[in-house]
Amino acid sequence: MTAAIQTHRKVILIAGACRGSGPATARQLAGEGHHVVLGARRSSKLTALVTEIRKAGGSAEWYALDVSQPAEMREFLAFAEDVHKRVDVVIHNA
Repeated sequence: MTAAIQTHRKVILIAGACRGSGPATARQLAGEGHHVVLGARRSSKLTALVTEIRKAGGSAEWYALDVSQPAEMREFLAFAEDVHKRVDVVIHNA
């Protein structure tokens, strides 16, 4: 990872991270040096994706949520803000 990427590292939340373009987006952004926080209902798929990203040298974690529930989306955002003290980007992939 270059110093330029480290300097501009973002905390990026991806809701609906298990399907569609979510996994590819997570891999790409983590590969560019950003920290991704992945949210979806399928914790087994989230666990596998986070493990894959970490094995490749990326930074990721997951949070189980149903994106159709506004309260769960607020909890997802609050979780990331609690852990990282900021959220730079939210991608709502669902």
